[in-house]
Amino acid sequence: MRVAGLAACRRGARIVVAAVALAALPCLLARDVPYLSGRINDTAGMIPAEARDRLEGKLAAFEKETGAQVAVLTIDTLGGEVLEDYSLKVAQTWKLGRKGVDDGVLLLIAKGDRKMRIEVGYGMEGKLTDAQCRRILDDVVRPEFRNGDFGRGVEAGVDAIIGTIQGKDMIPSRAPAGGTRASDVPLGARLIGSVVFTIVIGVFSLLALLSKGCQSWFLYVFLMPFYAAFPLALWGALGAVLIPIWLVGFPIAKYWLRKTPAGKSFLKTHPGLVAFAASGGHSGSGHGWGSGGFSGGGGSFGGGGASGGW
Repeated sequence: MRVAGLAACRRGARIVVAAVALAALPCLLARDVPYLSGRINDTAGMIPAEARDRLEGKLAAFEKETGAQVAVLTIDTLGGEVLEDYSLKVAQTWKLGRKGVDDGVLLLIAKGDRKMRIEVGYGMEGKLTDAQCRRILDDVVRPEFRNGDFGRGVEAGVDAIIGTIQGKDMIPSRAPAGGTRASDVPLGARLIGSVVFTIVIGVFSLLALLSKGCQSWFLYVFLMPFYAAFPLALWGALGAVLIPIWLVGFPIAKYWLRKTPAGKSFLKTHPGLVAFAASGGHSGSGHGWGSGGFSGGGGSFGGGGASGGW
């Protein structure tokens, strides 16, 4: 009995040791935070020496002028870590920005993973929003990285960060002439997105057109941003024509249906459409279409910023 009890204790001890080892494994494998050697920490060797010197000078002058600290870190790989978690860990370890002001910003680039992120201190989130960070990564940094010019991409990204904080318009338009931004989206994805848009927004547009009173005009206004944003994102300048068509065409179609003999005749000969509007209006206004949107971060470095890739 004593031998059996001793063997059981040993097995239990081995299980405990194994469990502790497994629990500690993520910590042992976690990537360390590099030493903060300066404003530009190019551990992946992505930035040429002359560009690195220029950036150090720009960021030093910016800190002297505003007190805010902007730092850059390039690494070879995340080593399996989540980009957002590691970026936040670096920012919190380095404690960028002034205490109580929280005006630090980190630009992190993982070369081997082709990922990047702008981490924004809590005190900077009003000047450097998540949406602006995303546009800096997508519209400023990513094109240069895709061309293989990492030094120019980092420098352009830093310039855009500084300029945005200072209130300057440093980010290119998302919809330049010719639909350049939309061309980044594969044709198949644009076609599928257009079909989904046509079905979903088409149903609500029909409800708006056939409904009566305040509900009709509420849907008319509610659908404006959808007509403005989605076609523009999918087809660039070509898709932008839908918003004036909706703005002008809806009141005209509404007047035609309700006020002209031909419109009234159309409604009488299509009673199913009228019934659809009457029944669909109740269910359509009761669901959470307006519950979406973006949520902000919090804390000194509480996750504000944006991630991207190339």
